[in-house]
Amino acid sequence: LTLLKPGLLKTEAQFKRSYVASSDGRIPKNPEKLRQLMREVMVRNTRSVVDVKLPKRFASTITVEPTESEQELYQAINDYLRQNQSSKGIDKLTRNTLLMRAGSSPVALADSLKGLAKRYEHEELKFLKKRTSHIKQFSKSQQLVELLKRSSKKTLVFVNHRATQSYLGDCLTAAGIEHTQFRGDMSLKAKDAAIDAFREQVPVMLASETGGEGRNLQFANAIVNYDLPWNPMKIEQRIGRLHRIGQKEDVFIFNFCIAGSIEEYILKILHEKINMFELVVGEIDTILGNMGDEFDFEETVIELWLANATSKERTEAFDELGGQLLMAKQNYQEVQELDEKLFGEDLEA
Repeated sequence: LTLLKPGLLKTEAQFKRSYVASSDGRIPKNPEKLRQLMREVMVRNTRSVVDVKLPKRFASTITVEPTESEQELYQAINDYLRQNQSSKGIDKLTRNTLLMRAGSSPVALADSLKGLAKRYEHEELKFLKKRTSHIKQFSKSQQLVELLKRSSKKTLVFVNHRATQSYLGDCLTAAGIEHTQFRGDMSLKAKDAAIDAFREQVPVMLASETGGEGRNLQFANAIVNYDLPWNPMKIEQRIGRLHRIGQKEDVFIFNFCIAGSIEEYILKILHEKINMFELVVGEIDTILGNMGDEFDFEETVIELWLANATSKERTEAFDELGGQLLMAKQNYQEVQELDEKLFGEDLEA
C-alpha cells in the first residue's frame, strides 16, 4: 500500500498509535476509521461475493498391512539409507528416490536398485535388488483392486513411478477393471485419447504426476493417491484437478500408505493433526509459510524419519512436528478471525 499510495498509512509508529490497541498487534483500535482508510485503496473479493460454492470433499486413509517379505524389504532399505548417507556417497536425491520407491512397489524399487548397484558398487544394493524379485504379489496393489471393484465413481489414480503404473495396469486388466493410462511421455494424440476414454468409456485412469495438467477432469469425482507425495502442496494440486469450479459432485480422496512407512506418519500429521483435507484451497500454503522461510516440509520429514530408528522415536518426533504445524494453523486462523472482525464485508465489491 505504501508503494501504491505513499503516506497513506504514515509511519509504523504513527499507524500503531492510531489503529493498534494491544502489544501483540492483534486487537484493533478505531476500526471504523481504518475501514474508511482502506476503502480508498482496497477491494476484498471473497467466495461469498463471487458466489463460488464447491462441493464437499471427503478424505480417508487406507493403511495397508505389508506381508512379512514386504516389511523386511522396506526395513532393509531404511537400514541401508541410515547407514549410507551423504558422507558415504548417497546423495539426498538418491536417498529420497529409494525411500519413495520402496513405498510404491518392489518393481519400482528394483528399477532404482539396478542402476545404483553399478553406480555405487555397494554389495548391499545388489542384495536388496535380488530381494525385490522374491515378492510376486503386492499388498498395496491388491487393496487398490478391491477398492476399485467396490467403487462406482469415476476414479483418477495417481502413481509416481512408471514401473508401478505398468504393474498396476496389468493388475487391473487381470481383475477385469476397465481403465486407461496417462503419462508424461505419451504423444499429445495419445493423451487426448486417454482423456476421452476416461470421460466416455472407462471408470479408471492411472495417471503420472503430470497426468491431467491443464485438462478438464471435473467429470471424475474420486482421487486415489496410490503414491503419496511428501510435499503437501503437490497433494493439494492433485485434488485441485477435480475439486474446482465446474465440479458437480462431492469429491472423495483415498490416500494409500503401507503400515509403518514414512507415508503413514506424514498422513497422520496432515490428516489427523491439521485436517488438511478440510481446508480451503490455498490455506495449506499459508500454514506452511507460518513455519518460517527456511522450513521445508519434505526435507524435514525425511530427516526426522532417518534420524529416529524406532517406532516410539518416530512417533515422538512426528508428534512434535505435528504440534508445530497445529500452532501455525492456529496462528493463521487467528489472523483470519481478525481480518473478518476488522473488515467483514466492508471492503467487498
